[in-house]
Amino acid sequence: MSNETKKKIFDNLDVLGAIIMIIALFLGAFYKDNGGAYAATYTYPGYKLIFNSEYMLGTLMIALPLIVLITNYVDGLKKYDKLIKIVLPAITLIFVFVLKGQVADEVAVDTGAALSLALGGWIYVLGNVIGLVSGAAGFFGINIEEKADEFMNKKK
Repeated sequence: MSNETKKKIFDNLDVLGAIIMIIALFLGAFYKDNGGAYAATYTYPGYKLIFNSEYMLGTLMIALPLIVLITNYVDGLKKYDKLIKIVLPAITLIFVFVLKGQVADEVAVDTGAALSLALGGWIYVLGNVIGLVSGAAGFFGINIEEKADEFMNKKK
């Protein structure tokens, strides 16, 4: 991989994380039952979180990554860029688990099942962590590319 390509990837990790988060909402199940003795086969897709009026946080789970994506292009948001890119991924990470509790309350009434993250949920959390690490590095002035090079050179 060329140095230019590597630099582009490291400079845009926040964008990559936000894109992964948005796509994960549409990848199959977001929450599923935990497979306990009395659990029914239950899955809850991520798109239902977005378009369900009962879960306002679900709508924010797609809106906040979209805000992270557009901060580079909206002049009014550029001065808050570093703050937005660290705070919004942190908030959405919290929302994943708060919504899990809300959906579990609804499901428990019907099936008695407890919920855990399904594939879409885990991919969302992965994108969230990528965005959060990138946002924290930008906020605290840490060069991720430099740190990764140091780490790789220590292993050799």
